Amino acid sequence: MTQKPTDQFEFTIIAGSLKGRTIKCPDLGVTRPPLTRLRRSIFDFLTPHLDGVRYLDLFSGTGSYLFEAVSRGVESAVGVEKEAVLAESIDRQALKFGVAGQLTCYAEDVFEAIPRMEKERKQFEIIMIAPPQYVGLIDRTLATFRRHPLCTSRGIIVCQHDTSETDTINFHEYPILQRRKYGNTTFTVLGKGEEHLAGAIC
Repeated sequence: MTQKPTDQFEFTIIAGSLKGRTIKCPDLGVTRPPLTRLRRSIFDFLTPHLDGVRYLDLFSGTGSYLFEAVSRGVESAVGVEKEAVLAESIDRQALKFGVAGQLTCYAEDVFEAIPRMEKERKQFEIIMIAPPQYVGLIDRTLATFRRHPLCTSRGIIVCQHDTSETDTINFHEYPILQRRKYGNTTFTVLGKGEEHLAGAIC
């Protein structure tokens, strides 16, 4: 049975200043929020390195990673999500929870947003890539970063993908700092080069 556009996902922010707040997101049938255990696992890993950094979230979907990042102390969080309804929902709730000054989501295609942000000289210490699976979007995003870099010299890129895809993804010679496997989901942590958030991979 086809779900109506008025259906919603709900998820609770796990930790930080917004802990316990409920976020609601339209269910368009094209994205699903990450399981709570995945959000907890990856953000517990990242939390020691979030304070005061600039965070970029590509293929933002429901916005669950964006709100978790802001709640846990990033200086700013920028999302990119091509579905305008989802991007608008994220911005609306950021305003509701008083974090619109820290969090914004562009209703834009990722592969148009990356060169635009480079032109605007934007840089980020942590970049999350969590795209739809099995269609080569991590490969394509990393290739785009090679032409239009947005990661600082000491930054990291976190790629979320199905564990079965691990050996098929082209990471475009980015150093693989660590892999964190949680069942069917794996996070591959990349550095831009020799300099990176060294403590994040210990």
